[in-house]
Amino acid sequence: MVNLNIIKNTWEKRVWKEFKKILTRTPVTKTTSNLSGSETLTDGAADTNYQGILFRRQDTYNQEYVGLFKGADAILLVKTSQTINKNDKIAFDGDTFRVDDVVNRYAGTLKIYQTARLFLIT
Repeated sequence: MVNLNIIKNTWEKRVWKEFKKILTRTPVTKTTSNLSGSETLTDGAADTNYQGILFRRQDTYNQEYVGLFKGADAILLVKTSQTINKNDKIAFDGDTFRVDDVVNRYAGTLKIYQTARLFLIT
């Protein structure tokens, strides 16, 4: 039987350590008006020491190495202990992206990391 914790530990000690970058994550809250039904996105306090592995579309890395993805301007990988939600903003190197969706990645039944599709907004 394969020890799945070895896979997770290897990912954190090798892949994470080698490719992680310091990013800025701004949590975003979505509210819906009871009267009009219109939605409003409100930025929270930015975390300027957020860590993640960011693959931009133009990067030379093969994004499919970490799984199959729908199209996006960038893909973000984060640890399972980190918070990342739809509509959050991720800033890196002068670009700001909005999180479209978040998917958990597993080895067997053990959650190894999370991926998020990002779209460039500025």
